[in-house]
Amino acid sequence: GAAAVGMAFGLIQYHFTNNTLDPKSVEPANPFVGEARKRAWMAVSAVVVAAVVVIVLAHMGTIVIEPVALAQKVAILFTTVFFAYFGFIYFKGQLTDNEKKRLWALLLVCIASACFWSGFEQAGSSLNLFAQNYTDRVLEGGSFLTSWFGMTAIPTVWFQLSNSLFIVILSPFFAALWINLAKRMIDPSYTLKCAIGIVIMASGFLVMFMASQYAAQGLKVAPMWLVTTYFLHTVGELCLSPVALSAVSKLSPKRFAGQMMGIFVLTYSIGNIIAGLLSGNFDPENVNEMPNLYLQIALFSIAIGIIIALLSLKSRHWEKSGIEEKA
Repeated sequence: GAAAVGMAFGLIQYHFTNNTLDPKSVEPANPFVGEARKRAWMAVSAVVVAAVVVIVLAHMGTIVIEPVALAQKVAILFTTVFFAYFGFIYFKGQLTDNEKKRLWALLLVCIASACFWSGFEQAGSSLNLFAQNYTDRVLEGGSFLTSWFGMTAIPTVWFQLSNSLFIVILSPFFAALWINLAKRMIDPSYTLKCAIGIVIMASGFLVMFMASQYAAQGLKVAPMWLVTTYFLHTVGELCLSPVALSAVSKLSPKRFAGQMMGIFVLTYSIGNIIAGLLSGNFDPENVNEMPNLYLQIALFSIAIGIIIALLSLKSRHWEKSGIEEKA
């Protein structure tokens, strides 16, 4: 709800200030007019109506929606749309050879993004359950939270605030780091930064693997295990998220830049769906399985990170292909 309100304010602000933008930023190169505009609105309307009908029928009990099966089908649908769009642009977009090379580099960045968020978004599911059931959240009597607010335990959701706090603290350092490396001409490629982000995020699950081993022995672990995990996940996010957004704007074929940003955002959805499917394997009542599940996520993510890092040796050249065309 809060996000929707913020977006609404953003649109209002844009409406009143878009006359200050460069005309190239305001007027689309190929605007929808006439029949094209009509078809676009019909397509959007059909999707909205179909969604409303399904929701109403499900609420009435006319149709039964199985969440896991639905998530699996949606993941397949989104992934198919993602690759189909890339294929369409590559073969039918009338791209130059250099644009095609940059598109390959961007594809790697998008795949890295989906893989990253599938692990990172465990924060609201399996990691939250771990905080609730297997973390020692009891506050000592001398704690200021107890003295001032009468709290006897750390609320579970507070652990998720760690990410926001670390972003505020660490963002200036990462911005300075990338600028300094660029000045020294040793700035890693987009894909290598994404690979580093995935591996660092994976190291957070190695921390959880060790913490869950203690939990499997019937012990409640210290809060610092989760805080350390969130710290590593945030560092990984700062290596990947802003870098990937920059890659989309710089590597996309100019006439498809807006659509490519939309397709990139689809990787968030794919990652979140996969995260939900993964978290469904976590049974709070069967803690003995938890170490193995965290280890599997860590090893899979590390493997993806290594593969993308190796491919970055080639994609670094793709990223620079004809870059002067975009200046």
